[in-house]
Amino acid sequence: MNINFSGYNENVVTFETDSNDVIMGTPVKMSGSGTVSKCSADDSFCGVSVNVRNGYAAVQLSGYIEMPTDDTFTVGYQKIGAATDNKVKSTDSGREYLVVNVSDGIVGFIL
Repeated sequence: MNINFSGYNENVVTFETDSNDVIMGTPVKMSGSGTVSKCSADDSFCGVSVNVRNGYAAVQLSGYIEMPTDDTFTVGYQKIGAATDNKVKSTDSGREYLVVNVSDGIVGFIL
């Protein structure tokens, strides 16, 4: 791809984490007041952790992000949910996001 969407409307917020399985690149969900946890398969996610340290996670809540996937995506609005191994997948019940880039094993979308 000859263009780059990185930096578009990025919004990152710091949350506490309630477990050690939240690492950089993890789709996360709210698990308590001011606290996030790793999503299970088929969960809707509020954002993706972009940095984790000492029990805190910086979570990107909006903007462009690229995530690994084993699913097939096309550009346009699609429902996306968490998959296993810090990946995302197409779902019937996930949140709808604008997919703007699809390449081998990677889907780029606007949170």
